[in-house]
Amino acid sequence: MKNKKTKVWLIILLVSLAILVLLGLVSSALEIGERLRNIHFSLEIAFYVLIAVVIVVGIVYPIVGVFHKPIFSLDQLHDSDGNVKLKWCKKLVNNLIENTELSEEEQIQLRGFLKEGNDADDKLIEFFDRKIAPEIRSEIFKTARRVFVVTAVSQNSVFDMLGTASLNFMLIKKITELCGFRPNNLQIARLYVRVLSMTVLAGVLESINVEGIVSKVAEGFLSAPIASLVGVAVSSAMQGATNALLTVRLGVMTKNYLLNADVSKTRSEIRKEALKEALSIFPSISKTDDEEKAKKPDNKIKAAFTKAKDKIVKNKA
Repeated sequence: MKNKKTKVWLIILLVSLAILVLLGLVSSALEIGERLRNIHFSLEIAFYVLIAVVIVVGIVYPIVGVFHKPIFSLDQLHDSDGNVKLKWCKKLVNNLIENTELSEEEQIQLRGFLKEGNDADDKLIEFFDRKIAPEIRSEIFKTARRVFVVTAVSQNSVFDMLGTASLNFMLIKKITELCGFRPNNLQIARLYVRVLSMTVLAGVLESINVEGIVSKVAEGFLSAPIASLVGVAVSSAMQGATNALLTVRLGVMTKNYLLNADVSKTRSEIRKEALKEALSIFPSISKTDDEEKAKKPDNKIKAAFTKAKDKIVKNKA
């Protein structure tokens, strides 16, 4: 009953945020359209067509693409006692071969894991830790960088909102493509609520006159033109950094929903871990060598799974 009420309120929140984002986009788009009309009518039409294309390609397509994937999570490979579920292991292997880009050698390796008996889940989780998780991490970094650039360079709320929404919906789709499966409907709804909340925030940050405030403060130390430039730089950096951090957290949450191998973890724990991990990796998104580091396995999934199994064995003893 409680879960049903949560779903209802989540749907209401999702629809409300979608309407709010749509109204914000329409309002900002009409304002820009009127300015373009004063230059030439064809420019206004071209602008509206461009907005429509971005919405279809960057928002509608990623959402539809995600729902085509089967629902799964690594915690389904075993029960709360740590016993392997070979039926689900087989489903995961078939799904990976069917829905992800794997070499012939990797496909043979995956099929071989099913012959490992009680170690099948360990082998599959190790495969995800080594092969899938680094690629997801790399994709999160690349998307965060793009969000930073788009929202830092753009000085208009419609571009900030469209850019943020499109890039984050595409990130969720890309992560599900790398895994070959998606979170359940409730988890997807939570992720989309976060994307829409981030989109609204992107529009709000653009409307806050941080530039003016910083410029006024800087005028006490610098000349007016330089103070103005400082204001623009600080405002742009703040908007870009805020949206990029939220993108990293969204990506980590999506990853944790799918790659959580510890059945004992609650939703609250996954959410807290996502924020902690996002804060730890965010300072590195601007480093040139970070993408290569991101591709290296960090053994977090395997370590968490091993710890959970050790705890079960200890409790039984």
